[in-house]
Amino acid sequence: MATDTPNPLATYTERLPQVRRVLRLYRDRVEIDAAWTLGKNYSTVVKLDGLQPQVKRFYVRNRWFKRSIMLGSMAVAAAIVFTRGGYPEWLMRNALLGYPIAAICASIALMTAIRRQFARFSTKSGPPGLDICRAGPDSARFDDFIEQIQRRIRAS
Repeated sequence: MATDTPNPLATYTERLPQVRRVLRLYRDRVEIDAAWTLGKNYSTVVKLDGLQPQVKRFYVRNRWFKRSIMLGSMAVAAAIVFTRGGYPEWLMRNALLGYPIAAICASIALMTAIRRQFARFSTKSGPPGLDICRAGPDSARFDDFIEQIQRRIRAS
């Protein structure tokens, strides 16, 4: 690492609803800085000499999609049922909060409905070693960044 230039060879930024990651490619490693929406930040380093140059591409829908549909449906159902009567006054009064909750859930479902393309580099022993998603401000450079990583893996 001491022989590396301080500047990365390439940088890729991906943005998903739950995380924003910045990946910096160096001669022998990829440094990843991630900031989670509902959590803390983390940094990690993936050594390129431990990865296979073959990449597996696949599509994944965000896990928040189904959860937001389910929670929004439950919020609407609760609003309809609890406003009919026969329930405690405080519950009937607050039941209408189900509609704004459902609206928030619907907007989350719309944001996460698209299936995103991922590229996965496996470790030489088999398990996944590095996943990268085509999402965010640099998505147009996704294929180029993957190719640069493959070249660096072959060179290491």
